[in-house]
Amino acid sequence: MSQGVREAMIKAAWLLIAERGLEGMSTREVLARTGAPRGSVYHHFPRGRAELIELAVDHSLQWMQDQIDAIDARTPQDVVSGYIDIWRRVVEGTDFRAGCTMAGVTTGGHDPAILDRAEAAFNATGEALAARLEQVGVAPAEAAQRATLLVIAAEGAVILARARRSSEPLALVAAQLG
Repeated sequence: MSQGVREAMIKAAWLLIAERGLEGMSTREVLARTGAPRGSVYHHFPRGRAELIELAVDHSLQWMQDQIDAIDARTPQDVVSGYIDIWRRVVEGTDFRAGCTMAGVTTGGHDPAILDRAEAAFNATGEALAARLEQVGVAPAEAAQRATLLVIAAEGAVILARARRSSEPLALVAAQLG
């Protein structure tokens, strides 16, 4: 049960950061969303909020890795559309309330260790996309560039999709980069 509470708290922090940014993620809100007792934060996360944020970033990275691994890709277009579809499902599935946890950490963060962790997660996402592009025949150097551009474009499209409450920016990125 204790591990279940810890995982629930990490997932709640992950979603809060995706919805509200880093500054909108409080341990009080994590406790409210999970129903965990107040002492749970320091019991499960001895370094407090900072540790919870780090683990939320790690959870986000693993979640994205799993999503990218699940893309059924035979062509570079499949990789692009598969990645954009991940983000479409996120924004539409949350009624445009959630976006990227890494973006939330980056735009609201000032702690170099957390920013470094977010950068590493962005890099890992780009590397996973590049690997998928290579699997469908794109040369390694081009795959790395295309993957980086795809991450950059998708992040901007997610922000604009949330602002407009429309998936159209994501569709535009898929059409232009595919």
